Amino acid sequence: MENSLLQRAESELDQAIVMVLRKEPFYGHLLGSVVRRIDARIATAAVTLSPVGVSLVVNPEFFLERLSPEERCGVIKHEILHLVLRHLFRFEDPGTDRMQLNVAADLVVNQLVHPWPLPASAITLASFPQLQLRPGKSVEHYYRRLEQQCRQASGFESTLRRLCDGSPSDHGHWAAAGGEGFSNPGSSEVMDAGKPLAPELSEQLTRIFEEAFNRQVQRARARLSDRQWGDLPGSIRSLVESAAKQATATVDWKRALRLFASAGYRTRVVATTRRRSKRFGTYPGVRISRERSLAVVVDTSGSIGPQTLALFFAEIDRISHTGADILVIECDAAVGSTYTYRGVPPSQVHGGGGTAFNPAFRWLREESRKRYDGCIYLTDGYADAPTVRPPCRLLWVISPDGRGGEHLRWGKQIQMEGI
Repeated sequence: MENSLLQRAESELDQAIVMVLRKEPFYGHLLGSVVRRIDARIATAAVTLSPVGVSLVVNPEFFLERLSPEERCGVIKHEILHLVLRHLFRFEDPGTDRMQLNVAADLVVNQLVHPWPLPASAITLASFPQLQLRPGKSVEHYYRRLEQQCRQASGFESTLRRLCDGSPSDHGHWAAAGGEGFSNPGSSEVMDAGKPLAPELSEQLTRIFEEAFNRQVQRARARLSDRQWGDLPGSIRSLVESAAKQATATVDWKRALRLFASAGYRTRVVATTRRRSKRFGTYPGVRISRERSLAVVVDTSGSIGPQTLALFFAEIDRISHTGADILVIECDAAVGSTYTYRGVPPSQVHGGGGTAFNPAFRWLREESRKRYDGCIYLTDGYADAPTVRPPCRLLWVISPDGRGGEHLRWGKQIQMEGI
C-alpha cells in the first residue's frame, strides 16, 4: 500500500471522527477510544475483535474513493452503533444463519445513523418493500421476518447474499465468527452454508472485551452535558445506563491494587486558585495531590497466544480505570517497546521470542527516568527465575494456563481465571 494513500486515508478518517464529535459528541468520544486502522484486507469498513481489543478498520480505497465526506461519517457511525448495540459481542445458537443475522443487524443500525447519509448500497428497510418492515424493531424481529421469507420465497436468499456482498459494512470479524487475528482466519473462511463454524474466540474472552468497552461507554457518557445526553435516542440512553451496572472483573483489581499499592502513593504540594492560602489569606492557595505510577510489563514471548495477550490488555485497561498512570513495557527475551497507556491498546505488539524476566527489571533500574510505585508483570510464568530485582514493589499476574511458583521472586502472585 502506498504511503501517500495510507496517510490520506488516516487523515480523512480523523477528520470524519472530528465531524461526528462536533455534531454527536457521544459517538465521537467512543470513536476516539477504539483502535483505528487502515487495512486493504478489509473490503469496506468494519469493527473487529482482535488480541488488542475492539478496532475500527477501513479500506483506504473504499473510504477515499467511494464515499463522500458526509457518507464517511455515516459509515463510521454505523460501525460504532454495532458496538453500542452489542452486535459485535453476540454468540448465537448453532442453527442461526449468519447472513440473515448480519442483514437484521444492519436494518436496526441504519435506522439510527441519521443525520448522516448512508451509501446507496446500505441495507435499509426500503431494501425489502415486499416485507413492509416496521421501524424500531429488534434484531430478533427482523431476523424472524427474513428467515420466514427465505423459506417461502425462492430466490430471496440470493437477494440477501447480493445485498451482503454490496454492503459497506463487513461483519466477518465479530465474536461469533472468531474475531480477527486469533486462530480463526475470518468469516469468509469459516462459513459453511451461511452458518459459522465453532469460533476460536471464547465467550468468556468476548465478555471481557465487552466489559472493557462498557467502561469506554461510561467515560464517553461522563463527558456529555445534560443537553447532549438528552439528545441521544432513548434506546441508546437505556443501553448506556444498563451497561453501567455490568462490569465485573476477571481479577479483583480494586482490592488487589488497594493492597498492592496502599503504601505506594506519593504526595506533592500544588498551587490552586480554588483554595485561599491559610497563612496569607490570598490566592492561590495550596492543596495536596496524591499520585500513583505503575509499570506494567506484558510478556510478549512466543508462548503467549492471541487470547492471552487480549486478556492482558483487558486487565491493563481495568488497572488504568483505578486512576493510576501506567507505563507499558513489552518484553520477551528483551524489552521491545515502552509507552504510556492512554486507554487504547496498541495496534500491534513487539515480541514472539523467548521469555526472560531480567530485561524488564534491568530497564526499570537502569534506563527509566521515572520512579514507579509498583510493577505488575503479566506473564505465563514460563521462564527462569529473575536475578535482577526490580526497584519497586512487584505483583506477578499469571495467565490462566500459566505457572506460578517460587521462581517468581520478590512479589505476590495472582492467577487469572480460565478463558
